[in-house]
Amino acid sequence: MSEALTLDVGEVHMTRVPYLDVPLDPAAVGLSAAQVLESSWSVPVWATETGKVLVGQGVWVLESAGRLIVIDPCCAADPFLRDGPEAIGHQDAILAALTRTGISPEQVDVVALSHLDGIGMTALVDESGSWRPAFPAARVVLTSAELSRLDQGGETQGLGPLRELMAAGVVDGVPTPFDLAPHVSLHLVGGHTPGHAVVRVESGSGAVFMGHLALSPIHLTTRPSGDVPPQHSDEAAAIRALAEAAAEAASSGTLLVGPLWPYPGVVGLQPDGRPRPLPA
Repeated sequence: MSEALTLDVGEVHMTRVPYLDVPLDPAAVGLSAAQVLESSWSVPVWATETGKVLVGQGVWVLESAGRLIVIDPCCAADPFLRDGPEAIGHQDAILAALTRTGISPEQVDVVALSHLDGIGMTALVDESGSWRPAFPAARVVLTSAELSRLDQGGETQGLGPLRELMAAGVVDGVPTPFDLAPHVSLHLVGGHTPGHAVVRVESGSGAVFMGHLALSPIHLTTRPSGDVPPQHSDEAAAIRALAEAAAEAASSGTLLVGPLWPYPGVVGLQPDGRPRPLPA
């Protein structure tokens, strides 16, 4: 396991607590093997020499004006981390990694979800299969539009555990833009789901937590190919939001962050538009 990464972006302190990075078939993130191999600059940080895409799991924690915010913690990995008898072992290991970094789950104020695609470490499961908040003092925040989508029914990974958190009264659907803390806010962009949001850090050079607009940094220069995820509602909107974030990063030095990106999980853009891992 890699060491925790820390960055100061203006007045906001950002920490990534890693758990694992795994190589997957490119189709898992909507890319073809040819697209990965053509992006030779992605090796070895974001892809392997054999054309596998590296996908990471970890927990981003932001501190701003004394408030702690967790963003998309280990989401989209429920089949690997949150199902079966190994689920409790995984959650114990991730909580231990947070504690070693000096982050107490009890001190977290907000868990911000870009959208629902697995419960991840937003909740903890016990041996009976019941779920409770992983960060017991925190509000779980999604956009009102995302909660409306979930209310319409249909299969969404993590919906059962989220409903248990809703029954416990810890989930908020919010209009956007919504301030999570000074300099940190939630913004609706749609695309991947109608309620998909990004989290913006508006201090220093700034940062954008992109959710699933880019499942890999390779998407910053290469459009997804083949089948899009089942819950993807508006590919054009997602591509537009991705292009806008990339243009902002290229022009102003804004950092881009992806919850599924392997270590270090954050990039800047080079003058030619290609991502570079940070810190440089």
